[in-house]
Amino acid sequence: MALVSNYLVTIEWGDCDPAQIVFYPKYFQWFDAATTGLLDTADWPYAKLFERHGVIGLPLAEVSARFLRPSRFRQRLEIKSSVERWEERRFTVLHQGYRDDVLLLEGRETRICGKPHPDDAQRLQAIPIPPEFKEAFEK
Repeated sequence: MALVSNYLVTIEWGDCDPAQIVFYPKYFQWFDAATTGLLDTADWPYAKLFERHGVIGLPLAEVSARFLRPSRFRQRLEIKSSVERWEERRFTVLHQGYRDDVLLLEGRETRICGKPHPDDAQRLQAIPIPPEFKEAFEK
């Protein structure tokens, strides 16, 4: 069974567009914060990735969202996040947004473990996913 974390959002006025629904880029901001929460839940914060494996970040390789129902000002949104798929050098985080147990949206972030490229410090290099990192999400 995959590890799941919860990220709670109260939608504020500034999160909404003129149609009075959440402006879609806000979801991507919340997905990023939910991924950080998932790392913390797994006891693998960014600092630990850097310390043990030299990973300086988990850059996005791909991101998507599917909106099923709108969210509005002052509503509460619960984002449940888990790793949906592992590959050798990338992994996909599934984010599902709920209000009162009703699925409102799904988002996916495909990320890599990035460390400085040995030939050019201005570039990142995707490294194989560390086994101990992966195991923490499969508890």
